[in-house]
Amino acid sequence: MTILKMNTSEYFISGEYLPLLINVLERRGISEKALAEAVGSPLEPWKQPGARIPMEWFDKVVRRAVELTGEPRLGWEFGASMTLSTHGFLGYAAMSSETLQDAIELAVKFYRTRMTLIDLQFFIDGDMAVLQFEELVSLNDVAPFAVESLISSFHFMGMKLLPIDQLDGELRFAYPEPEGFDRVRKLIPVPCLFDCAYNQMRFPAWRLEQRLRFADPRLARMAAAQCEQEMSSIKAPPALLGKVRRIILAHSGRFPGVEDVAGELHMSSRTLKRKLHQLGTSYQQILDDLRKGLAVEYLSQSERTVDDIALLLGYSDASNFARAFRRWTGKSPTDYREQG
Repeated sequence: MTILKMNTSEYFISGEYLPLLINVLERRGISEKALAEAVGSPLEPWKQPGARIPMEWFDKVVRRAVELTGEPRLGWEFGASMTLSTHGFLGYAAMSSETLQDAIELAVKFYRTRMTLIDLQFFIDGDMAVLQFEELVSLNDVAPFAVESLISSFHFMGMKLLPIDQLDGELRFAYPEPEGFDRVRKLIPVPCLFDCAYNQMRFPAWRLEQRLRFADPRLARMAAAQCEQEMSSIKAPPALLGKVRRIILAHSGRFPGVEDVAGELHMSSRTLKRKLHQLGTSYQQILDDLRKGLAVEYLSQSERTVDDIALLLGYSDASNFARAFRRWTGKSPTDYREQG
């Protein structure tokens, strides 16, 4: 029995972002025609009002844009080019919210009016507020572009909305440090951690109560009503990857097998494997990514011994953990901690 019906065409990004990407490329001397030729199909249909770019086409456009520019960190530039109006009614609703927390809660509630490739989550962790970006479909090599453009966009929008000169906090990325990141790092005013369990923006929770510069309750209600109307026409795709991750993490220290996870999802292991394959990943890949992310966080942010970390991650001994960690990062756990 299965309770998750899935169609990969349900994963999309709003076509309203395509003209902005074209503008970014044109500033670099690359024409819309050149991008269309590289993609192998016309761009015009995806620029129409209400167009939704499917995952497969988004993947192709991003790859070709990065190839044409020769800029692997293009996502940061793309995100920095976004304005509040780029995000449609959601942008106006967030902009006119009373406080930062109100704006974030609106963004989380209506985020799928902009895309269903990534799920936006918000929670408090101690004295830090956390915005978490969780892939709903495996983005593989284009994940850095997607995540970095979102974080860049949120950063610059926060600077415009809050009465501050600089944001503080921490950025976490669920992938290795990419090529060329050193050029970007010096422009980012907060620490950046890679190979983490999740993609996150973390900042002091007290900022949530700050009043926004353009607060306008009446405009916020009107924009939110329009978002509600847009939401009614968008089917939420099943968050299968997130469900699998959460089940695995709930059994930390004795990570379950694929059969156990499938049972909790009320489906056979064969069905779960097939659905994960459709989303571009596998159970073992999800498990390895989570183990690697947790290992990095334990090594860089705790005083736990390597032996203790190995046990927490379900390894029978430290040597097995060390071999896996070296395969993931090219370093031993001890070297990683010392160099961090």
